[in-house]
Amino acid sequence: MRKCYRCNIKMAEGFDLKVEGGAYGIKISDGTGVFAKRIEKPKVAICPKCGEISLYIENVDRINKQ
Repeated sequence: MRKCYRCNIKMAEGFDLKVEGGAYGIKISDGTGVFAKRIEKPKVAICPKCGEISLYIENVDRINKQ
């Protein structure tokens, strides 16, 4: 459960981030360039009171193994 830093209430989780005008989203990668290893697609949590957003990844184990 994620809490909003401003309102201190439970955020709605599991939303995706999409680039406007494209059906693709964004991904977190280890390194730069075309052939960088993709770690995970970020998720978005939204505060239902103020609209604040928070980006997060679900599997932090992939980061710790890098």
